[in-house]
Formats: sequence, structure tokens, C-alpha cells
Amino acid sequence: MTTALRSSLHGLGISDARLSAVVESPTTTPTAPTATTTIPTTTTTTTTAAAPTPTTTTPTTPSKSNLKPTKTASPSFSTTSTAVEKPEPPAERIIVGIDFGTTHSAVAWAHTSTPEEYEVITQWPGQSGNDWGKVPSDIAYIKTATRDSTPTPTPAPALGERPGSVGSGKSGKTAKSGGEEGEEKEEEEEKELGYKWGFEVSPTDPNKLAYIKILLDPSQPRPTFVEPKKTVLPKGKQPVDIVTDYLTALKSYTYLTLSRRLGRSVLSTTPVEYVLTVPAVWSDKARQLTLAAAVAAGLGDPATGLRLITEPEGAAEYALRSIRPNAMKAGDCFTVCDAGGGTVDLITYRIASLLPLQLNEVAVGTGALCGAVYLDRRFEDFVAARLGATVLAPRARLQMMQYWETYMKREFTDSSPDGEAADDGATDFWVPVMGVADSDALGIRGGFLRVTRAEVKGIFDPVITQVLSLLAAQVQSVLASPAAAPISAILLVGGFGSSEYLFQRITAWSGSSIPIMQPRNAWTAVVRGAIIRGLAGPVIQTRLSRRHYGVVHDARYDAAKHAEAERVWHELRCEWVVRNRVQWYIRRGTPTRDSRVISFPFYRTINARDVVGEAHRLRTELWVCDDVEAPEKRGPGVRKLCSMVSEPVSVDRFVKMRNEKGAVFYRVDYSLDMTVTGGNVVYEMSLEAKGRAGAEGEEGRRVGRVEVQYE
Repeated sequence: MTTALRSSLHGLGISDARLSAVVESPTTTPTAPTATTTIPTTTTTTTTAAAPTPTTTTPTTPSKSNLKPTKTASPSFSTTSTAVEKPEPPAERIIVGIDFGTTHSAVAWAHTSTPEEYEVITQWPGQSGNDWGKVPSDIAYIKTATRDSTPTPTPAPALGERPGSVGSGKSGKTAKSGGEEGEEKEEEEEKELGYKWGFEVSPTDPNKLAYIKILLDPSQPRPTFVEPKKTVLPKGKQPVDIVTDYLTALKSYTYLTLSRRLGRSVLSTTPVEYVLTVPAVWSDKARQLTLAAAVAAGLGDPATGLRLITEPEGAAEYALRSIRPNAMKAGDCFTVCDAGGGTVDLITYRIASLLPLQLNEVAVGTGALCGAVYLDRRFEDFVAARLGATVLAPRARLQMMQYWETYMKREFTDSSPDGEAADDGATDFWVPVMGVADSDALGIRGGFLRVTRAEVKGIFDPVITQVLSLLAAQVQSVLASPAAAPISAILLVGGFGSSEYLFQRITAWSGSSIPIMQPRNAWTAVVRGAIIRGLAGPVIQTRLSRRHYGVVHDARYDAAKHAEAERVWHELRCEWVVRNRVQWYIRRGTPTRDSRVISFPFYRTINARDVVGEAHRLRTELWVCDDVEAPEKRGPGVRKLCSMVSEPVSVDRFVKMRNEKGAVFYRVDYSLDMTVTGGNVVYEMSLEAKGRAGAEGEEGRRVGRVEVQYE
């Protein structure tokens, strides 16, 4: 593992115990930059607190293109000046795909010698009953010394709260008083913290942590049942640590499965490469936190084969191959609607080629937190409102939710078996509510609660409406794109995508103008696509940037463009400037390609009194805007994404200058280079040759590791 990578993981909260070296600072990156042929160079004046000189930038236009093929591959997702040539993949490898989901996760694997025989793991520790293509994304921490002891009983939570789930505010511990609490705390600190995961965690376990994936992306609007202020995590644990532990458990069990299938000798001599999926709607920081957790869990790093792809990309690769024969051909567009447990992601591709399969993104992908878990919560809220103050025992709650999951959520349709609207009560649902007294007023008879189909429809419809709104916006975006073309099909995948009622509603919404297809194995389509990606390599030729990326700078004052009241005198440059202007280097919707370098050229002026010693760190801030049209002046819609700081650069590489007042300063010509890959971006800084700023064909010298800290 590279020093830069260790630095990034430590800064993201990965503990020293998980790393063999401790270095400073986190690393994360944007996901979809742009290709342009002319990009302004920006001058920036940096200062320290001791000498507050204003920061400014002056755009100019270099003659060379800023989109160039990558010559070397970065050894990690953190940026480093030491680029390492990625070795050719070995003849035989084991590819493992992981779909880490909000409610359930899936793992599949394949050997490159028999790629068509990939396997989705269906047997899990603690599992009982039928095979499952997924395992619950639940984890529960326990003190290893008391793992086998009887847990302290806790009061049953109200029906509107999940026992021990993230955001419930329940720690599963009874209150102690005075010295007894202090003595117990000392004893607890001496015990080692262990954990159970997946099916090992009882649904009624008061220490269960669920939906932890959602906490990785604070930029997304949170559901009420995942309130970070009420989240109770084990002492010293952050969300990224919880995800690391869960991925570690997945990896360990996957190795056990592989050793049983292939034998230890094959496993010990064959490289294992991982493909991990992330939601398309996730922020740059959330993707980088996921990558950090994966590296800390031992899944490798980008230099050794670890890849991140978006969930709809994986679903698209599987769905196109599984739905055969179909009428789609080269030039056609199709939309993937990946409706999972937590998120619903949509993305539209144009088929560039079927053999080999090559796709181009047509419109900026969209998505939202409106997956199946929101149906679960609406159902629980519905029952809680019906029962009032009545509290279900944990076992009764479990039985009720199992009935909802198995019979109601999956099987519900808006018609009776003969296709006619059901309003006679014959097809109503009778939900088990053990321990609740019969009541004609509440519709409870013999321990069962009557729920009409109209009431179930009322549970579904607000969530379905969100999905339909996303689809409508995606279709409109495709029709408004430069490559406008009708959509030939909508591919409905994911656990929620298997819903018959969702299929009915989308079909009715499309009015039969767009065919709706549900591929087989829709619940595990994403992880199957991850395996295909690992075996066949990337098929996405171009992606579209989901947001604008740029820098905030001080521009030269122009009386024809700027208000006189905005101008400020710049001491070093000896000219009037206006502040808080934004130079956008990447525009929303601009196509990008994998493994291409996009350069942000700058020249920076540094006051001589701010340079202490023989080296100086270069600092750059990256700003983003999610609006369709980005403003040229910093405002409410423009937010700072991250700060990037280089390792110390020798002052000998700077150009020493003097202004008309005799003040001494340094000029530094450099560029921020972004290498875009499928799931993350790698940063480097390149310094122009001294005295050759902006010369065409001039190769920049990398200045070293770039530490990236997200807001």
C-alpha cells in the first residue's frame, strides 16, 4: 500500500490498528470531469494568517488541449507524484463482485478460466431456511468476553422505532447509577469489541445497527429513521469503521467459500480482484469513504485491481446480456431503473456496439433515496397509527414484518387475481399482530389485523410517485440532450424493481410507448453485472459529469462587466480585481472517458514573506455546483467540495519576481491533474518547467502527493 493511500485512509478515520503506517490527511475526489480543448489558466495569490494578502486569479487561455491519455496509472485513489505503471493482469484471476446495499448485500465470484460459470453466494452464516441471494447489511457489536452470556433485557421500543437500528437512539443498555456505572465503564473498556453480522444478527437484537450505508453520504437528504444526531455507534467507531468491519466479514466468508470451491492451493496462488458497487447518486466524498473502507477491509486498492462502479452500470451490463433475444440494436437508447433497498438510480445509455458491448451515457444520471426500505417504514407507521398506544413485543413485530416482506410488499398488485379491481374485501390482507386483543373497530380478529388493498396502495403510492417523477425527469433529459433519441426500453432491476405493483405503475405511466423489461434475477442484477465488468473489462465509453467543478478566484476588474463597488485593489498584482468569481473547468453534462487526464492549469503568486524555509506547500480549493446552469459568481448554489494541499515543493522551482512597488513575490505555474476512472478520481499536481509557463508540448514535473480533505 502506498504512503499516499495510507495517508488518505488515516484522514478518513481508518484507525492505526488497520494500517501499518500512520500518515496524515484524507483523500476523496469528484466523479465526472470534462474534456475541453481550451481551459483558462488561473493565477492565485496565497497568503498565511500572518500576512493577509488577498487571493486572486487571472484566467488566460493555453493553446494545448487539457484532455490527454493517461501515461501511467496512479497507485491509489489519493494523489501522488509517483505514478506507477499498472502491470498486465495475470493470465488467471478470481473476480469477486460485492454489492453493498442499504438493507441487503450480495457477493458473486468467477474464475477467469471459466467466466460463464460465475456463482452468486446463497449460503450465509446464521442463515436458516431457503437459499438467499443476499445477506442482511446488519451488524451488532458485542464485548467478546460476554458474547455467549445472556444479554441485558431492555424494554420493547415503540412500534414506530426499529430495535437497535441506526437512528433509534436505543443502545440496548440499562441505566446504572453512580460508582456502579463508573466501575462498569472501566471493565467495559478492558474488553475487546467483537461483532456479529448478516443473518447472525437477530432482527430483535437491541444492538443491531441497520442502514449504516446511508450514513456514508451526509449530502443526501436523510429519512427520519436515520437521524445522525440520535445515532448510537460503539465508542470510537465512525460510519466508515462500521462499513469496514462489515466488508471485512464479507471478505472473510467469501474466502471461506472460495477455498471450499477451488481448494486452498488454487486460492493461495491465484490473485483475487474485487469490484465494488456504489449508488450513482452518491457524492464524491461518499464514494471515497466507501473506497477507504474497502481498502481498510483488505479488498486491495486501485493499483492492485480494486474497482468501483456505479450500481446502474452493473445492472445495465447484466440486464442487456440476460434479456435475449430483444429488439435493441446499435444506436438505440435504454434507461436502467435500479430500484433497490435504499436508493433508486436512473441512467440512460446509447448502444454504440453490441459485439463487443459498448455504451455511451446519454443524459446525466439521477436518483433519490426512495427505495423499498421507505415502504417498510410507511407500513410500520401505518400499523402504529392503527394500534395507537399498543406496543408489539419484539417477536410479534418480527412476525408482522416477515408477513409484510413475504406476502404484501412482494406480491401486492392493484387488481384481484381475475384482473378486476378488488373492492369486496375478499383479497384483503390479514397481518399477524400477536398479543393484541380483538377489536372490531380496529379490524383485529384472532390476532390478525385486516389491511385492505386500498390501504396497501396508500402505503405504496407516495414512494411510487417519487420513482415515476425520476423516470419522467430522466426521459425529458434524454429528449433534451444533444444526442436526443427515443428510449427503446426501460430495464427495471433491483429488489424493489422486482415488485409487480411497481412494474404495473411504470407500465401504466409509459402508456405502452416504452417497453418495460424485468430481467431474471433482478434482485442480484447489480452484483452479477459487477462480475461481468471484472471479467470483460469496462464497456462504458463515455460518462457525463453530474455537476460543475471549478475554482473560486479574483478576476481582473472590467468596468464593462463589473460594478465599481465590487472592485478591490490587489497589492501584489498592483491592479483592481473583483473577488469570488468562479472559473468552471468541468461543466455539468460534459462527456468524460476512463483513464484520461483533465488538467486545471494555474499560475499562483505567493508573497515572499509567506515562504518560510526552502520549501512551500501549494494549496488549491475545488468548488462544485449541482445546478443545471452554473453561476459565474460564487453564491448559495456554489459549495466547496474539498481542499488539496501538495507536499512541500522546493522554492528553487518557483520564479522570483518583483512588482512595480518593489515588493518581492514568487510565481508558480502548475496544473491540477484529475484522472477519471469508473468509480473515483485520482489527483496529481504538475509543475511547469521553470521559466516555460504555458509552453506548448512542455511536460510538467509532478510536485508530489496531494492531500485531499472533503468538506
